[in-house]
Amino acid sequence: MVDGSGEITVTTRKVYFGHPKCPLDLAWSGLDTIDLVAPEVFQTSFRNIHNGRQTTVQLHTPWASLLFFLAAVTAFPAHPRLLGRGWLPPDFEKRCTDIGRPCRPAARLLLNRGR
Repeated sequence: MVDGSGEITVTTRKVYFGHPKCPLDLAWSGLDTIDLVAPEVFQTSFRNIHNGRQTTVQLHTPWASLLFFLAAVTAFPAHPRLLGRGWLPPDFEKRCTDIGRPCRPAARLLLNRGR
């Protein structure tokens, strides 16, 4: 069900979706699952603190890959999509190299703790 649009605020600890009727505060450490289910679509599930039910939400945003990466590094460091670079937009690494900024694979970054 589409709830409508709103602004998101992204930090290294969470994403806040500022919907006028139903704001959503998603701390990375409180999530049960994460994934990128389509281009620009971040999906997560968590236990709702208000009613105790398992809840799944999708955020449709150009920042979906960033949301996935931050959540994965914080709470799901062994996520196969993170380690396999499946979170990167198509041709991202090639585009980085083309502009003289080769990127390091996420798996190596995690194994080397960012070095």
